[in-house]
Amino acid sequence: MAHVRTRVPGTRRTFAVLATATVALVGLSGCFLHPSAQSANGSFVAGASVASQPASPRSLGFDPLTVVSSAVPSAVKAYISAHGGHSAIEVADRATGAALAINGDKTFQTASIVKFDILATRLYQHQQAGTTMSAHEKSLAFKMITASDNNAASALFAMDGSAKGLTTANKVFGMEATHVASAWGLTHTTPTDQIRLMSTVMDPNGPINATNQTYILTLMSQVEPDQRWGVPAAAIPDSTNVYVKNGWDTMTAYGGLWGDNSIGRIVEPGHDWLVAVMSNYNRTDSAGHHLDGELATLAVGGLRLQAQLAGAR
Repeated sequence: MAHVRTRVPGTRRTFAVLATATVALVGLSGCFLHPSAQSANGSFVAGASVASQPASPRSLGFDPLTVVSSAVPSAVKAYISAHGGHSAIEVADRATGAALAINGDKTFQTASIVKFDILATRLYQHQQAGTTMSAHEKSLAFKMITASDNNAASALFAMDGSAKGLTTANKVFGMEATHVASAWGLTHTTPTDQIRLMSTVMDPNGPINATNQTYILTLMSQVEPDQRWGVPAAAIPDSTNVYVKNGWDTMTAYGGLWGDNSIGRIVEPGHDWLVAVMSNYNRTDSAGHHLDGELATLAVGGLRLQAQLAGAR
């Protein structure tokens, strides 16, 4: 699917300049970047590894980690502001505890990301009843997650007990700001609540057992190629697993413009990222896809850099 490239000069460039300047100053004190951290034109690559001797804040006059830790949220905020302020992101690293939230409590219409919640609820209800999903239910779940099939979602939503069923399960999942609508696609949520949902559903000690966690993730890893936008954009070659569920639609609440949301997980050495990125008032669907991907890349890439600098100390 073609993406509309809507780069705004100064936002990501500012982040890149700050990162490059920090790395250069670290180099002056004896640290250096692995060669893979630079592209052919010498620009900084966020996913590259930092090597060896720790920087000395005393020799530099400042702490590079502190500088980058401040620059990352500032860059994400600037990017959101430059694109109209109609987007939000929250990231949580299950491996390190690192986190970033910009407009995390901002409310968005879910569209199809609620299908993750619909499936988690169905599995939880079966666990409570001591039963398992039927072949028919699994067929519906496969269509709902991998192809975002709306008819399959409606069938499973009804089996869940519709809005009442999801609302009950969402209390168990620790959600606080999600309001389930009788028409599931009109449900409203926040990035923070979606991180709560994914954290609980994927918690080894949570209400969803290991077998069902694996089942959900297996489906999320098989999403059709044209729906792998948003969160997957933040993956790097070292990423071993990428899971996603997206939602998109024109919405009356947004004056007929597009809402585009992406939730998912990226697993890689040393990190286990949960990401929820949402945007609305997008003039085209492709623009929303691109915006979500850029935000995910910027936020996760920035947190990677922080981790690399912390490890280089």
